[in-house]
Amino acid sequence: MRVFGYKKNKKKLLELEEVTFQCTIDELDKIVEFFSEVKSQHSKVIGKTEMCHSHYQDWDDKWTSKNPDVIIATTHMKNEL
Repeated sequence: MRVFGYKKNKKKLLELEEVTFQCTIDELDKIVEFFSEVKSQHSKVIGKTEMCHSHYQDWDDKWTSKNPDVIIATTHMKNEL
């Protein structure tokens, strides 16, 4: 697994060593639900495509631009990003 991110208002993608989710239990429940849905959907297509990705902002109908987006990119081989 590799983790990437951006600094606010910057364009350069950075590989991160650590990621912290500061959230409520309700928000954690939503993230777990999102990850579960992504796993289910990506499992259906991985191997048929080199990589697939899903955005939290597209999944959560209450998402606003004040919130960060979480992007899950799944590949069929290790560390292809």
